[in-house]
Amino acid sequence: MQRIHFIGVSGIGVSAVAKISIASGLLVTGSADMRNELTASLQKEGMRFFFGHRPQNVFGVDLVVRSAAVPETNTEILEARRRGIPVMLYAEYLGKLMEEKEGIAVAGTHGKTTTTAMLGQILFDAGLAPTVVCGGIMNRFSSNAVFGKGRYFVAEACEYNRSFLNLRKKYSILLNIERDHLDYYSGIDDIKQAFADFMETTDHRGFAVVNGDSAHVQEVRKKASSVSTSTVGYENENLYRIQDKVENDGRYSFSIENEGKTIVHAKLPVPGRFNCLNAAIASVCALKLGVGREKVESALSRFSGTKRRMEFLGNIMGNEVYSDYGHHPTEICCTLRALKELHPGKRVCVVFQPHQYSRTAELFDDFVNALGEAHCVVITDIYRQRDAQSYVSAVKSDDLHAALVKKYQAKLIKLEKDHTRIPALLSQLKEEIEVIVFMGAGDIDSVARLYMAGNT
Repeated sequence: MQRIHFIGVSGIGVSAVAKISIASGLLVTGSADMRNELTASLQKEGMRFFFGHRPQNVFGVDLVVRSAAVPETNTEILEARRRGIPVMLYAEYLGKLMEEKEGIAVAGTHGKTTTTAMLGQILFDAGLAPTVVCGGIMNRFSSNAVFGKGRYFVAEACEYNRSFLNLRKKYSILLNIERDHLDYYSGIDDIKQAFADFMETTDHRGFAVVNGDSAHVQEVRKKASSVSTSTVGYENENLYRIQDKVENDGRYSFSIENEGKTIVHAKLPVPGRFNCLNAAIASVCALKLGVGREKVESALSRFSGTKRRMEFLGNIMGNEVYSDYGHHPTEICCTLRALKELHPGKRVCVVFQPHQYSRTAELFDDFVNALGEAHCVVITDIYRQRDAQSYVSAVKSDDLHAALVKKYQAKLIKLEKDHTRIPALLSQLKEEIEVIVFMGAGDIDSVARLYMAGNT
């Protein structure tokens, strides 16, 4: 029996493929420099976990799979190479797993996790037993991975480092394209080319479902003209049109029309206008795979979302508290607007931890504009990941705070780099705020959990 060792197994992606590997009958070990719920869950399922990295962790293994965040200088990688043990990146291994089934890759700058979870739930509820690898914990399954014996393999496809080009897929979903990961990409043209390459690697026997309202996606679609593509969106030119959208207390219902006929009527229990497009694209993909309308509508009506995507944590001192993964200006803006729809007339406070110095520097003005959607903004330290020293020297959270103060003089703008002092600050502001969202892709979620624990 093959033994596989996963380095960086505490991460959301690596832990997911480790779980799939255990479920498929492989012997699995893993290492990481932190313990969390993901490693604990894997240990319960049979993985031997090593806290910290040591050469002996790879003794006797047949394959090493590493997170892209793990450097080549990692002692386990060096030992594996010395012993002639193959070393694969997470995305390469994910592509290898997908080869065994009909892969469905979900790509885009935003919405990947939710759309992956939606499509996974539709296929699961339709009795198709899919395998799903998601970039977040799917509430329906209480996991970031589902192992199924069916023919489909649904996977979230990350564009960083062009890693999504490793995925072996028959079907592609493309949600949107924006400037991001500018520590790797040279600009929007480079990003669009990467997505075009992603589209072109779609199996010629399959198809793609894309956001037809996005100009960048349309450019990419034309470059990948050999791929059979269905467009979804609000505009008349789309093959599948979203119509009859109705908002009720922040949650939406809508219809999907094709050739003058309504093919789906969806009612979403999760809030946010942006989820209409996510759900419509997932629905069209499922319908094209042969899932019946009733199954699609039923699954969407029960979709409970994913953790850290507008996740409601509870009520503290009269404030509704949420945790959200948003770390790009567009995501921040959409989430804050959704919260204001969900809580009309209430004052929303965002506790925002910028993620990466490079992203903060490159999209600085966009962050300032997006955060202006909130009544109150608390800026924390910048979470460093993969950042070159040039970016660390170029921008600080103080700069973002100063820009917000200058532009929004009538709003409450605070700077608090010490996470342990954030609960006290929020207590001081309790008369000024009614809804709190802890937002960012770093460790700000742990602050939210501690805040909740300390006030219950």
